Amino acid sequence: MNATMLDDRRRLVMPRELPAHSAVIIHQLDEDNFLVVRAKKTLAKMVVLLPDVKRLPSDAAWQETESRIVAHNSKHVAPFEG
Repeated sequence: MNATMLDDRRRLVMPRELPAHSAVIIHQLDEDNFLVVRAKKTLAKMVVLLPDVKRLPSDAAWQETESRIVAHNSKHVAPFEG
């Protein structure tokens, strides 16, 4: 640790860019090395409500489209050996 980052009571002094009382995470890398990371709040939270679907309705057009998608994507997959 750099001696200029310690105060007279041997406490770690954070840079002035870091606001006072900011939350930090301290990772101990080994016996002598520590990594101090500022913990930031994540504001990008989203709640998506999905219906509980037990059985999809029968749709012949979609079944045909889905069969073509599966046939196309299955060409390059190695056969399963169990």
